[in-house]
Amino acid sequence: MDRLQTLLKQRNILLVRDCPIARYSTFRIGGTARLAVFPKSRVQLTETLLSVGESGARYAVVGRGSNLLFPDEFDGVLIFTASANDVTEEGNCLEASAGASLSAIAARARNLSLGGMEFAAGIPGTLGGAVCMNAGAFRSCMAQVVRWVDCWNMDTMRVEHFGEGQHGFDYRSSVYGSSKNLTVLAAGLALFPRVQAEIDALMEDYRRRRKASQPLEYPNAGSIFKNPEGDAAGRLIEACGLKGMRVGGACVSEKHANFIVNTGGASRRDVLELIDLIRVRVSAQTGVALVCELQDLEDIVRTR
Repeated sequence: MDRLQTLLKQRNILLVRDCPIARYSTFRIGGTARLAVFPKSRVQLTETLLSVGESGARYAVVGRGSNLLFPDEFDGVLIFTASANDVTEEGNCLEASAGASLSAIAARARNLSLGGMEFAAGIPGTLGGAVCMNAGAFRSCMAQVVRWVDCWNMDTMRVEHFGEGQHGFDYRSSVYGSSKNLTVLAAGLALFPRVQAEIDALMEDYRRRRKASQPLEYPNAGSIFKNPEGDAAGRLIEACGLKGMRVGGACVSEKHANFIVNTGGASRRDVLELIDLIRVRVSAQTGVALVCELQDLEDIVRTR
C-alpha cells in the first residue's frame, strides 16, 4: 500500500487514507476505507488503475455510491470516479467519461436538442456504473444509446475499445459488469435530434413520476431487486405484506416496496438481514426467487 501511495502521489492524484465512506454513499452507510482515490480526469483514472495494477492491491471502482452497499471497513483501495466527468459532443453523439453523472449527460443532451437520454435524468448514478448494469427506467436503457465503450483491462494492463455488438447487454447486465478485469473509462452515446420542448416534457413527466413513487426523502440505493420476468419485485414484496418491515435502521419503504431506506443509523448488516427476510418471505408465499440488483461492495472487489 505504501508503494501505491507513492505511485499515486508521483502522478499528482488525490488520495485519502482511512477515508470515511458513508458520505460517498447514497445509502449513507459505511465505515472507512484504508485508501480512497479521487482521479480528476479520464487520464488520471487510467493512471490510477495502472498504479493499482502495478501494486497488486485489492480495489473497487465506485462512481457516486448509488446501487452499492459499503462495508463497515474496507482494507483496500476505493477508486471514486465522480470527478472524471467530462462530456463532449460530436454531431448527434456524446462522449462521456466514466464519472459523468447520468443527470448531467441528460441535461447536456437536452441543451443540444438531442433525444434518447431523457429516462436517465433522475437516475443518481454515473456513466460507468450505468453501462456496467445496463441501467434503465421507463422502458428505456443504456443498451439503446451506447455505441462504443473504452475500458481498462487489468489483465493486459491496456485500454481496450469495444464497438457495437460487443457489449453483451441484457437486463441489468453487460460484459463490463460481469467481467472483473474490465473498468469502464468512457463511452460514446448515439442520440437523435429532438425538439427541446419534447425533451423537457418527457423529463418533467419522469421526474414527477419518480417523486410520486420513490422514497427520495430518505437515503437509499435505488431498487433492491431485479424485476422477475413478467412481474414487478415491488408488487410481490407489497403483496407479501412487507412494506414497513424493519431491521435496525433499515426499512422497506412505505412508498415503494422495492426500496430499502435508511431511517437513521442503518448498518450493512441491517440491510443484508432485511434483504434475506424479504427473499425468504416472497419465496415462501409466491414461489419467486428474487435476485438482488443492489451490489455489495465485497462482490465487486478486484485484484490483478
